[in-house]
Amino acid sequence: MQIDWLTVAAQIINFLVLVWLLKHFLYAPVTAAMARREARIAERVTAAREREDAAERERGRLHARMDRLEERRDAVLEQAREEAEREKQRLLDEARAEVDDKREHWHQQLRDEQRAFLKQLRRRTTEGFADLARKALSDLADVGLEDRMVATLGAWLDNLDEDERQAFRSSRELVVSTGFALDDNRRGRLGELVRAHFGADKHPDFEHDPALVCGIALTAGGRRLAWSLADYLDNFERTLAEHLDQHPGERTDTASNTEPESERQADAATG
Repeated sequence: MQIDWLTVAAQIINFLVLVWLLKHFLYAPVTAAMARREARIAERVTAAREREDAAERERGRLHARMDRLEERRDAVLEQAREEAEREKQRLLDEARAEVDDKREHWHQQLRDEQRAFLKQLRRRTTEGFADLARKALSDLADVGLEDRMVATLGAWLDNLDEDERQAFRSSRELVVSTGFALDDNRRGRLGELVRAHFGADKHPDFEHDPALVCGIALTAGGRRLAWSLADYLDNFERTLAEHLDQHPGERTDTASNTEPESERQADAATG
């Protein structure tokens, strides 16, 4: 069989032309379209991943924010509790201070009343005791209380030791103080006593001193001879005060029943 090489060549050429045409007009557009589709798919996948990553980051940020808010809430609650505790303590301290102030004021009132009572008792006792002493001396010895005090001063001067006598004698100013008014007769007697013991040139000054309760005193410089019912009354007052301190119920039972209602309520609040 004889081969027609021209026909074979023509067919080969036709095939190559067909392949080129298919490749140029069919395969190339198809592969390009597939490449573009794959590129779009890849872009969408990348965008989806980026969105997913962004969403994950946002979720992490939100979680971190929630954690911070939780911590802040706990801190705010703790601060509120601390402030409430401080305010409670402040109110309690103010209540206790107010109660202490009222109690101290109440006790001060009791002390003032006690001092007023002792002062009044002292005055009345002094007056009564002085009147009683005058009457007793007048009835028993026919001697006035003032005259007896003058005589007592004379007895003291008689019993002075030499050092004390010299101290009074060397003083330029002698003062005789009495808790009662002196008449001329008693002034003269007191002056004679002073001159008899300390020298003829001594002329004492006289003054009325109400603090000397029914008493008499001789003062020269820093030395002083004195007698007064106040000395006895001071001892009596100290004894009475000690008795009141040792038996507080006798003087506070009534007062405790009249304790202000506000103080009792404050005591209960701070108890």
